[in-house]
Amino acid sequence: MTGGAGCIGSDLAEVLLSRGDRVRVIDNLSSGKVEHIEALLPNPNFRFIEADLLHREQWDDALDGVDMVYHLAANPDVKFTLGDATDKDLQQNLIVTYNLLESAREHGIRRFAFASTSAIYGISPVQPIPENVSPRPISLYGATKLGCEAMISAFSQLFGMQCWVLRFANIVGPKVRKRGRTVISDFLHNLAANPGRLQILGNGHQAKSYLLSNECVEAILYVVEHAHDPFNVFNLGGDDSLSVRRIADIVIGAMGLEDVELAFTGGEGGWPGDVPRFTLDVAAINALGWRARHTSEEAVTTAVHQTMHAAGISRAGELPACRQ
Repeated sequence: MTGGAGCIGSDLAEVLLSRGDRVRVIDNLSSGKVEHIEALLPNPNFRFIEADLLHREQWDDALDGVDMVYHLAANPDVKFTLGDATDKDLQQNLIVTYNLLESAREHGIRRFAFASTSAIYGISPVQPIPENVSPRPISLYGATKLGCEAMISAFSQLFGMQCWVLRFANIVGPKVRKRGRTVISDFLHNLAANPGRLQILGNGHQAKSYLLSNECVEAILYVVEHAHDPFNVFNLGGDDSLSVRRIADIVIGAMGLEDVELAFTGGEGGWPGDVPRFTLDVAAINALGWRARHTSEEAVTTAVHQTMHAAGISRAGELPACRQ
């Protein structure tokens, strides 16, 4: 597994170990954390390799004897800021995925699951968005993830690999990344530092689908077990969406704050390349037999409380301990 020290990967590794699988995790810890997998390290069926997927010599032998690859590693920061290197996503998404596919081919691995993203769709005129709509990504992140999907499709066809492409909704949970933090953790940490004012990127009307990390892991494993085509593509999420303004209300309420000034930066998107609104069509995975148990609002509300607990952020009156 790649990205196994990340938010979703560490949860997936734990579930795989609990069912008796042997798990090898490759992660360069650029956004993942050792603490996410610390409890797994003593397990004799678990092996952690700290390595950069751009450099095959660091990790190639870790694929010896592997039956299946779960590829979750990627650039964790979807946002592009002027001045950033424009090849960041190319290197960390597309080139890394090619390296892993080629290594898998050479090691005779014929099963490959890939964490893709709803960002590949861009601003779609079709809502909810089904898997067969023509993708038109508007971010370098989305564009390179779509390129990864195309590369995986070609390897599947040419080399007889069975592959699963999983297009995630926005995944939320208690684990906070070092880089590319989610809207929930941004709101919580900003309000902990300044309880009277919250800056919100965009106009607050951005609305997206959200899914809890543990449900995402369940969906990944369900699709791999039940979808048997050579090349499988599924949206993973619920059938609704939630606005950024509503997320702000949920966070403010969870923290017990009142009279918080909301300062909107304006514009439809929160940053260049941000998709303002999307709802995923999840009819395909529902027909396969899996359905999200929580709505987007329920998922976000649960994740807010989980993140507050994990980060040590308490309700109003106990905020100074969280300030830096």
